[in-house]
Amino acid sequence: MFLYDWFIRKRISIQYLMLVIFSALSLTGLYFLYRNSPDVSTKFFEFHHKNLRGYLFSGFISVGSFLLSLHTFVIVNLRDKVFSTKEYKEAYALAYEITEADIKESELYKPLDNLSSFINTSIILSLTTAISQFTLGLSTNLYACLFCVWLAILTICFLLHCLIIIRINIRIFLKQKIR
Repeated sequence: MFLYDWFIRKRISIQYLMLVIFSALSLTGLYFLYRNSPDVSTKFFEFHHKNLRGYLFSGFISVGSFLLSLHTFVIVNLRDKVFSTKEYKEAYALAYEITEADIKESELYKPLDNLSSFINTSIILSLTTAISQFTLGLSTNLYACLFCVWLAILTICFLLHCLIIIRINIRIFLKQKIR
C-alpha cells in the first residue's frame, strides 16, 4: 500500500487527474488488446447491447442512489467519532507542531472534505454512467459504446478510491496503525 499512501497524500486535483488517466489507460489497454480481432466493432457493439448495457445501467443507478443516501451518514459519523475527538486533535497538533488552540477547523476537517468530494463525484459519475447506458449506449457507433464503458471504468476507479479513503478513516477511528 506504499504507492497508494503516496497517492492519497497528493492534492485532490492530482488524485482526480490520476484516476481519470488510469481509467483512460485501462480502456486504451482493452482497445489495443482486442483491436486486431476480426469484426471487433460489430462484436463489441453486440456484446455491449446484449450483455453489458442493462447490467451497467441497473448497477450504477443502484450504487448512485445508495451513495446518495449514505453520504451524509458517513460524513457526519466520521466527523463526530473521529475528527472531533480530543485524541485526534492532540495527534493533529503534534503532527503539525502547533497547539490545539491554533488548529483551524478547515484544516482539521480537510480529509473529511476530500472524502465528501470524492463521494459526491462518485455519485455524479454513477448516475451519469447509468444514464449514458440508455442514451449513448443505444448508438451503433463503436466510440459511443467505448465511451460508455470508459465511464463505467472511471466510476469504478472513483468508487474504489472512496472505499480506500473510508478504510483509512475507519483505521483512525479504531486506532489501528496505518502501515
